[in-house]
Amino acid sequence: MIQPKIVEDYLEKGSFFDIYEEEDFYLTNRLLKGEFLEDQEIRHPMIEKTIFDHMTFSNCQFEKIELTDVIFKGCDLSNCTLDEASLYRVEFRNCKLVGTNLDQSYLNNVEFNNCLMDMSVLNRMNLKNVNFINTSLKDVSFNENKLKKTIFDNCELNKMNLLGTELKGIDFSSCRFESIDIDEFSAKGLKVNSDQANFFARYFLGLVIKY
Repeated sequence: MIQPKIVEDYLEKGSFFDIYEEEDFYLTNRLLKGEFLEDQEIRHPMIEKTIFDHMTFSNCQFEKIELTDVIFKGCDLSNCTLDEASLYRVEFRNCKLVGTNLDQSYLNNVEFNNCLMDMSVLNRMNLKNVNFINTSLKDVSFNENKLKKTIFDNCELNKMNLLGTELKGIDFSSCRFESIDIDEFSAKGLKVNSDQANFFARYFLGLVIKY
């Protein structure tokens, strides 16, 4: 994936509330640290070339948010509404996105690294060059998505819902799950390890594989 085009030394220290100074809710070239934001609601905010460092967004609603060249480091966006978002060259590092809603979003060159995304809502999305690395996606709704060059590396996928999402060529072999909810269309062409193959044999055919 293409990394965010940001040079931290060139960013201006500021506050997220600077976005309200612009009529179109636009924020750029900022370094934001340690703020706690609660119940903020902005429709279609646009943020570019910005680093969020240990920020907390509590129950915020940012529908149709546009993020370009943005990095989140150690942030908490749990239970935020970010549906219909457009993310281009964005990284989430060591972030918490439990119950976060990204329905109907477009993600291009986005990485979630060492993140907690349990119970997040990720349906009807378009993903291109997206990496999930060392990330927990337990109980996640991941239905009817379109994937291109998407990587799942060493992730927790237990009880993930993957209905109507074509996974041909996707590699789950380094990931872990005891059970997932998936249909035959989604599973066709999915790369798995031997334990996962045993699960699918039982799930679809009722087979029990003896070793």
